[in-house]
Amino acid sequence: MNLLQNKWIILIFRLSLGAIFIYVSFDKINDPVTFSSEIRAYQIVPFGFENFLAIILPWVELLTGICLVIGAMVDGAALISMGLLVVFIIAISSAILRGFNIECGCGLKEGEIVGAQKLLENTIFFLMGLCIINRASPKYEIFPKSD
Repeated sequence: MNLLQNKWIILIFRLSLGAIFIYVSFDKINDPVTFSSEIRAYQIVPFGFENFLAIILPWVELLTGICLVIGAMVDGAALISMGLLVVFIIAISSAILRGFNIECGCGLKEGEIVGAQKLLENTIFFLMGLCIINRASPKYEIFPKSD
């Protein structure tokens, strides 16, 4: 049996990824103004759109995290988390390549600057989501995928 297909490893990945998404959403929900300026610092979204993202994105993260933790619609939640992580990886890469020395705005650590460590962290989270999507069988899920 492949270690990454082990139901307990997948459960740990699912709970961990869900908890991370829930945790990072709280500060963003409580302070959308700061999160909006963190988005603006990346200089990749049209002017004014960062406000919309600062309001919507944390709620998407929260709901995605909750779904992963409680095991509801796990495939969809894992796909959404992976999509968000791809966007985060692209944004961080863009900031690094353009030489920006900005806070990542991720919500994990206050004042954390974009860099290779953030890229690695987000890539690991993405791979965890990939393992969740490719799990052998649904375990401990409310609305499991149908095979």
